[in-house]
Amino acid sequence: MLILVAAALTLHVARYWRPLAFGASVVMTVLLVWAAQSIGAGTNETFGMRFGLQPLARDYLTVALALSGILAIATSFGDVRRTLGFLLWSWAVWLVALAVDDFVIGVFAWVSGLAIIVIAMEPRHAQRTGGAAYFLVLIVIAAGLLLIGHRFVQLFPLTPDRITLLDSAVLFLAWGLGLLLAIAPFILWLGPMADEAPPPIIAMLLGLGQPLGLWLLYLLIGQAPRLLEQTNLNVVMMVGGLGSIFIGGLLCAFERRVGRLMSYAGLVALGFILLDLARGTLEGTAFAVIEIFARALSLSVMAASITIARAIPNRWVNYLALGVFLLGGLNLVGIMPGVSLAARWNLLLDFEATDRRIFFMLLLALLGVLIGLARYTLTWLETLPAQVPAQDALAPTPPPESISGRIRFRLRGAWLSGRTRLEQRVPSVALYTARGVAERWRALFAAILLGALGAFVLWYSVTPNLWLQRALETAAQLPFIR
Repeated sequence: MLILVAAALTLHVARYWRPLAFGASVVMTVLLVWAAQSIGAGTNETFGMRFGLQPLARDYLTVALALSGILAIATSFGDVRRTLGFLLWSWAVWLVALAVDDFVIGVFAWVSGLAIIVIAMEPRHAQRTGGAAYFLVLIVIAAGLLLIGHRFVQLFPLTPDRITLLDSAVLFLAWGLGLLLAIAPFILWLGPMADEAPPPIIAMLLGLGQPLGLWLLYLLIGQAPRLLEQTNLNVVMMVGGLGSIFIGGLLCAFERRVGRLMSYAGLVALGFILLDLARGTLEGTAFAVIEIFARALSLSVMAASITIARAIPNRWVNYLALGVFLLGGLNLVGIMPGVSLAARWNLLLDFEATDRRIFFMLLLALLGVLIGLARYTLTWLETLPAQVPAQDALAPTPPPESISGRIRFRLRGAWLSGRTRLEQRVPSVALYTARGVAERWRALFAAILLGALGAFVLWYSVTPNLWLQRALETAAQLPFIR
């Protein structure tokens, strides 16, 4: 927790100077991933509550912090870096939601992190305030609904022969989670939110923040298994998943705005997650875990590539960003070879054997996402920037009139004169290379980051057994599975 707060403070201060923001983002990413992997398996009791990370929660935290750090690195390339610190502020409370063994505290921690994300949406800079305001109101309403549903679960032992309280609990839980996860038909806030949020915040909210709601639901099911045994919770998840897939695919087919395209494509992936969870088996839960990771990875890769392309007007960097964006989009659709394809088609083949109408409708929804990706790709190609010619050095400016300005001016002059004397002693080849790196360091490191993201997506796609085995091991240790 202390490392997370320190990292968020560091990034919030470092954002004022681009090289420092980039270096701090890299260091904080490595440090946070190391810290997440070093958390022990024991539990601590504080204020009557137990805190500890289950294996699945630890894996999710490690992956989520790595993706959050990558988004921070990508954001540090741009001139607008207001959201840099907010990429980690939410995790200071989301860590509580992952670790606490109390549904009420977990809900408060989850919605607090979502409220922090609202601050980072920058509605004023987008000259809009509707989406952020809608989402903030829904956070308050949904939190109350979730707490009411939990209270009905607690009261159920008073009437063990009647399941009316459990049915009411499922109603309120589905309503509250449906509002915050944007499950169909509660998707009205998703589009306006996407218009006001930068792509990294969209990936943070949908890919990394939303799955915490499903984790809290599983925490509650582990404490009250009757929610699965004696209610229609699985049916509710299946209906919500099918509706999310159909509506999301239809909206993607007619969308050209990248924020809404990412949001609606993430809605389609969320629908498949719900369908896997609705199966109520260990295999279905493991495939849902894989789908959650694939969704978070794809949205983060897409957001990072878009952010870098907007920040660096280099044609070749934009081509590379476009290629990485397409890799993330295809992985989100589930047609990349590997574990995502296996998880997606395992579910599709079940519907093909039971109800072909749903099977073909699901294929049409995936086709809608592909159409949306193709439309946005063509728009991206049309707006690729031309190579910016090198500009001559600007004429020296006169010293400022203020005392602090004069001090800075003299210090800068002394540093430039010292650098000039040092350059005279350096070989011309090394000097030319150093100048090229200094002038184009953003493009160089952006290309390295994009190449690493693309390589990871490809490696992730060709190593399905590794991810499937890990998902089965961690899902098997969930309380209600045991």
